[in-house]
Amino acid sequence: MLVTGCAPALKTARERPLAVEEILRRVHERNEAVRTLKGGGTITVEAPEGSNSGFFTASLKKPDSLLVEFKGPFGIHVGTLLLSRERFVFFNRMQNRAVIGRPDGRTLQSMFKLKMDFDQILNAFTGEFPEASPADTLSGFSIEDNEYVLRYRNPANGTEYRIDGDAFVVRTYTVTDTPGDPSVTATTDRIDDSPPIAMPRFLRVIFPRERRSITIAYDDIEVNKPVDCSFVLPPQAQIIQR
Repeated sequence: MLVTGCAPALKTARERPLAVEEILRRVHERNEAVRTLKGGGTITVEAPEGSNSGFFTASLKKPDSLLVEFKGPFGIHVGTLLLSRERFVFFNRMQNRAVIGRPDGRTLQSMFKLKMDFDQILNAFTGEFPEASPADTLSGFSIEDNEYVLRYRNPANGTEYRIDGDAFVVRTYTVTDTPGDPSVTATTDRIDDSPPIAMPRFLRVIFPRERRSITIAYDDIEVNKPVDCSFVLPPQAQIIQR
């Protein structure tokens, strides 16, 4: 017999509020549980120079490998991005041209017009955000709409985390400078909390000052399954070193 129904929404944060240390432990535990990821969907990069959007498939292996295949209309394969801690490769299949360089912020920014380093790009695909550092002081803690809201400050900036009270996924991450203007705002949504690990299917990182953003929307996603992040350039590809 098949029985279907809608389970009531959990409200763990309000009914059984946790201490800050336990909240952070559960967020860290969830993040550490993600070892590999394989998925596909749409990716959009917006910048003053123009916006680009297309389909992608991604294979990610922590802590140091990401392979993204980009596709255009009708499933046409247009490019491949390979990221490791030692090397950055972007192969434009339409031009048969590969750009190779170090995966530092300057190289990645010149290619994709986004001020993101290696770890920030990996985290954008998994829904993770930097943890508070020892220099940060907890300045506020509250519960709003079943979200734990943690605010930290240091001499340079402030950071706010809004954490889902059931899935322990960071739903909103905001960094502000001393006057209170946001330099980074990130959000996650469409959280799939089915076992084994809660995963957001929608992720967006915004850099308000530069008017730039990246949005990742998954249609399908698998976690902790075997993945292959290898890529071999075609023998006749033109290579540009950065």
